Amino acid sequence: MNNPVNQSSENSTARVLTIPVGDRAAFEDACVRAATDEDVRAAMIVLIGERIGADSVEPGMPATFAALLVPVVAGLSGRIDDRALELALAADMRICDSDTTFALTAVTDSGSGRLPSDGGTQRLPRIVGPGLATDMLLTGRRITAEEALRAGLVTEICPVGESKIRAEELAKEIASHGKSAGRFAKEAVLKGSDMPLDQSLRLEADLAILLHTDPERAEGIDAFNGRRHPGFRQDDGSK
Repeated sequence: MNNPVNQSSENSTARVLTIPVGDRAAFEDACVRAATDEDVRAAMIVLIGERIGADSVEPGMPATFAALLVPVVAGLSGRIDDRALELALAADMRICDSDTTFALTAVTDSGSGRLPSDGGTQRLPRIVGPGLATDMLLTGRRITAEEALRAGLVTEICPVGESKIRAEELAKEIASHGKSAGRFAKEAVLKGSDMPLDQSLRLEADLAILLHTDPERAEGIDAFNGRRHPGFRQDDGSK
């Protein structure tokens, strides 16, 4: 199995943190920082298939990644297979190069009878629907970037070699907005999707009310009324 590798380290520009892959300790350290550093407003991950071996994405890494509160953008290229795909599924937004392909081969690989154990059987059908997810799981069928876009697995296709740049652009854009609003929007989508509609609407209302107490909301309204760019501040008052 060919799994991807992250090609860059931390990017402090616009309060974006890049999560490295290939070194479990570095990956976990970056996730801890993304979860605890108030300066971090968004994170990104770059997965390039066919660069390192199967151990680049170890068991449990997708769960750690999925637990992050900050919005996460994934830039994908090459063959995104198995655990690499499970890690990508834990991101909030996925974009890919035009030659990227996706597959889950655990069930079909050499008759091993294995099963994806890091979210492949659960996150994939929630994103692309049970029909395509079951097809991919039971047949090992590889889908193209165009198929992934139609199914909602990715939201954008880039020219070959540009997904990393585009992922960074999107992460910077997200990081330029209010920190709490971004986190609350992610929470509403993820938690609400597993709730009955009436409960998810209450969650949305509760989060919207909670956001009213955030100082960045007042700054956003003031900036809108003044037709200027908002100067969102950190908890210590610095910009």
